[in-house]
Amino acid sequence: MSRRYTTVIVRCEDLQQRVFLYRYLIEKGVGRREVQVQHSPKGDAKHWVRQQHVIEVRALRKKPHLSIALVTMLDADNRTVAERKEELDAALAASGQERRQLSERIAVLVPRRNIETWIHRLRGNTVNESDSYPRLRGKESRCCEAVREFAWRCPTRMVADDPPSLRDGCEELTRLLSR
Repeated sequence: MSRRYTTVIVRCEDLQQRVFLYRYLIEKGVGRREVQVQHSPKGDAKHWVRQQHVIEVRALRKKPHLSIALVTMLDADNRTVAERKEELDAALAASGQERRQLSERIAVLVPRRNIETWIHRLRGNTVNESDSYPRLRGKESRCCEAVREFAWRCPTRMVADDPPSLRDGCEELTRLLSR
């Protein structure tokens, strides 16, 4: 995988998502210098991610000859994965762009309720996608073992009781990284 992309751009809501995605990509063989991660500064994180998604998709589409990929992540909170993905597609449409196509080098990840649900599950706990799980504020790097578990399990070792949003995230990343 490490030479498949010259750049993997990641746009996400917060530091926890940033750490999770960066470490996942490294685990999957993407070179450290190939990953460009930014998370939202203070303010409305979802709005920032939607804006960045529009900007980065436009840039990606202008340079189809380059080996660039985009990973966008935002928490579902009380919404569904499909609703959050639709918000990103609507933002693209509002900017005069086409909706994301599965053939594009764009992955959209939507942890439901939030990234901590995924981390809690990957640490071996039973979860549902409605409850809120403890944050790792100030200790975001403690998600490392969960990231390694996700990298090991995705795509062939996911299990039936994994949350649907986690399985969807695995599918998105697998599609992206297999290109």
